[in-house]
Amino acid sequence: MALKKAKGNTSLNPKRVGTRKPKRRYLIFCEDTYGGTTYFSRMKEEHRFSNVSIKVGDEHGEPYKLVRAAQKRQNSTHRRRSDQGTEYDEVWCVVDVEAPKSHESLDRAAQLARDNGIKIAYANPCFELWLLLHQGDVGGYLTSSQAAAKMKALKCCYTEGKDFDPSHFVGQPQQDAIERAERLARRHEGAAQPWGKNPWTDIHVLVRQLLKDA
Repeated sequence: MALKKAKGNTSLNPKRVGTRKPKRRYLIFCEDTYGGTTYFSRMKEEHRFSNVSIKVGDEHGEPYKLVRAAQKRQNSTHRRRSDQGTEYDEVWCVVDVEAPKSHESLDRAAQLARDNGIKIAYANPCFELWLLLHQGDVGGYLTSSQAAAKMKALKCCYTEGKDFDPSHFVGQPQQDAIERAERLARRHEGAAQPWGKNPWTDIHVLVRQLLKDA
């Protein structure tokens, strides 16, 4: 009696092995204890990234000091074994240009970042511009104080300590901010340096990458 042929062909159908990609680890340094620190901490909490690990750096300061702190952290993790989960795939600094007078250390910070493979996300004049883009388009030149005043005028989030309620800056508002920042980028395509573009930011590049890698 002929044996009943088994269904399928095991040689052609090997047991599927999980192909989930490993987490991409980001270290993000921000200039202040609110602003970017609050934003990226909430983003991490809100999205509960399954495939992205975000560590917000605990040191803050003007651009060169910030990049220097990121470099030190980067170097210390490189000295450890990657299988201990201490190395980062990407290190970013979120930097305010400031206006009407730009930070004096922007050039030095940019050079130090390039020399060490650290990426910088700029906001000109300041991080408040990125937050404003979650709520609407921003057109004309802004000083740092004007950007802060516009944030306060929204009355949805700003506190006396310049911190804000991050629940207004996730979901669809975040997608809208990315699109608005892209429009600003196209408007300033001819300017070579971030401090020559106002209003302008490329924080959306970092945010979009985090969302893509999640």
